[in-house]
Amino acid sequence: MRQGPLRGVRILALENVIAGPYGSMIMGDLGAEVIKIEQPQGDIARQLFGPRHKGESFYYLAFNRNKKSVMLDLRVGSNKKVFYDLVRLSDVVWDNFRPVVMERLKINYENLRKINPRIVCCSITGYGTSGPRREQPSFDLIAQAISGIMSITGEPGRPPARCGAPIGDLAAGMMGVIGVLAALLEKEVTARAQKVEVSLLDSSISSLAYDFSRYFCSGEIPGPIGAGHVSFLPYDAFKTRDGRYIVVGKIADEDWPQLARVIEAEWMLKYPRFQTPEGRAEHKEELKAILQECFLKADAPHWVNLFETECIPGGSVQNLAEVANDPEVLHNKMILSLKHPLGGEVKLTGNPVKMEGIKEDEYDAPPLLGQHTGEVLKEILGYSEEQIRRVKEGR
Repeated sequence: MRQGPLRGVRILALENVIAGPYGSMIMGDLGAEVIKIEQPQGDIARQLFGPRHKGESFYYLAFNRNKKSVMLDLRVGSNKKVFYDLVRLSDVVWDNFRPVVMERLKINYENLRKINPRIVCCSITGYGTSGPRREQPSFDLIAQAISGIMSITGEPGRPPARCGAPIGDLAAGMMGVIGVLAALLEKEVTARAQKVEVSLLDSSISSLAYDFSRYFCSGEIPGPIGAGHVSFLPYDAFKTRDGRYIVVGKIADEDWPQLARVIEAEWMLKYPRFQTPEGRAEHKEELKAILQECFLKADAPHWVNLFETECIPGGSVQNLAEVANDPEVLHNKMILSLKHPLGGEVKLTGNPVKMEGIKEDEYDAPPLLGQHTGEVLKEILGYSEEQIRRVKEGR
């Protein structure tokens, strides 16, 4: 049994690609037993194009550590019985399938709570389970577009851009985890089943909280502003003498003189237009141009060292190779190296949640398709070898 605050919680995960796998991986990192129920073709991410380790897709590897894989064709009656048997002994059924799929397979909340009156079911969908788009497929890109994220991402005057990270998928996975944890806590009091619903669209809109608030207060429709900010100045990216980019953010008015001194531009403090946040905002393009001239006088490491010495929020824009070797990142154990069941080691991003009882050196590599089918059926359900053989043969 895994260690951690979710030790003893069993989760059946019916999931594909990112939103579902990311959320269940978080719960696995926190100690839950996550049993990934896969169709014979496996998680779609297993087939996606790109680099591989021992034949396993990088996409699949990224979101599936600390799980067991059980292969069950839920269109086969005997396999569905196995799933129902597991539901009786589990705490959570987690999915990111379209509602029609769950209903067609008779594994939706309404059916599962009859089997286990204490089950928590969490469904991550594109748009929700009851609205006009409920049956429409969706992916991160679509969620970012429809929610408005893409309308404020990128540089002014350029075509719409999506966030580099799949924020729609990731936000939905995290919101799903929050919902499950709340439902598990409630279950300790009520002992009743609970349904949790999260959508990519809703989660994406939630991440735009201050953008919508600004729009509702001003009536102005926001657009892309690159690395800048609508309220904080200076808060942007700047090119340095060596061609690198740095970012700097000073959001408190009393911090402005310190930044001006550090970049040797104290003369700006004499000008009324730069003395207040309102003045700096009104003349932000002029201010940005002056700051850019200052930062071009030295290389990125010079400015980063100054920021650290003066406790100014800032840093270099790093590529992933640099991040993977960053001393702070390594200290925080945010790069894991796990032994793969087919041999060798896979490197993955680590768990950002640090808690007593979570041991990073006990993480398991993402499982092979169906790797734990026999183990789960024997150890959890007590099936005989003959029963297991029939399940694997789809009889």
